Amino acid sequence: MLLNGPSTSTSTASVAAGTTSAASAFGGRAPAVAMLRLLAGFQVSQALYVVARAGVADQLAAGPRPVAEAAAAAGVRTDLLRRLIRTLAAEHVFAFDADQDTVGLGPLGHTLCSDTDDSLRDVALMWMDTHYAPFAGLWSTLHDGVPAAERELGKPLFDWIAEEPERVDRFSAAMGNLLALRQDALDSLDLRKVHHLVDIGGADGTALAALARRHEWLWGTVFDLPHVVAGAEPVLRSAGVADRVGTWGGDFFESVPPGADAYLACFILHDWNDDQCAVILDRIRRAAGSRARLFLVETVLDEGAAPEVATLLDLTMMGMLNGRERTRADWRSLLSGAGFRLDRVVETNGPMCVIEATSL
Repeated sequence: MLLNGPSTSTSTASVAAGTTSAASAFGGRAPAVAMLRLLAGFQVSQALYVVARAGVADQLAAGPRPVAEAAAAAGVRTDLLRRLIRTLAAEHVFAFDADQDTVGLGPLGHTLCSDTDDSLRDVALMWMDTHYAPFAGLWSTLHDGVPAAERELGKPLFDWIAEEPERVDRFSAAMGNLLALRQDALDSLDLRKVHHLVDIGGADGTALAALARRHEWLWGTVFDLPHVVAGAEPVLRSAGVADRVGTWGGDFFESVPPGADAYLACFILHDWNDDQCAVILDRIRRAAGSRARLFLVETVLDEGAAPEVATLLDLTMMGMLNGRERTRADWRSLLSGAGFRLDRVVETNGPMCVIEATSL
């Protein structure tokens, strides 16, 4: 007997049509195959960590070589490395020639080298040490709102990192890697009328050093926690800008260096919830006075050249910290509540946008 619904044949046809449509959306793969690849993502990320830690990509920077040679240079077993390479070749990390038993870098392989402009090797190392285990607790986070990392580590992530100098160095190195994602936004900063720029949460000074080299009139201050900003001085000296860019240790929840005509917060506010951001912005406004410029380099949800980066980072924030990625309306509300006027959002060729504001 039929019950006010589609017939079995009609339902089957609808399912078949949906499956065909989904397959076309996934490059001809069946939906179950596409989903299986997603479900296996945690295994792939571990494989990437292993080859990054072993320095396999660096061994191939000069060109393809026999798998046995690459394994010997990396100090790992040839048969097992071959299996990792075969898996990661499907992800375009390596180019594997099974007949010759040789391996080279695939289209993505250079990003795991240690010295390329868009290297993410330090991100691969840091994320596996800090992010991998906490994300097993994401289920609990969705119920109680406590970041999975805080539950796993027994304390907030940044407190845990600060306990060990090696963790601080590893985190700073990873943030330096992510400069590649921010570079288009940094290139888009309009600093023509800026004389003194304070980089809030500037870590080891890499970003401000690059800006000072490009803009010869620019003076600057790298501001971060004392144990973090200590790493900036050698970076500034190496860049040849130590005579114009100094360092200042402190906590941006308490105060920031006063008197500059512009402040930069690059990939900082997304780490914190709205109440915490309000405190940081209040400290900047008090230090800046009226009419000072504020530049935020952040993602803007549903905007920018690579919106998928924002949604992935939003998931990262959920698991690791109290922060989140925000829409244009979210940024406007956050800024106005702290005494800033949102002037414009500049989309760039990369995933980050430049949010320009003025202190009122």
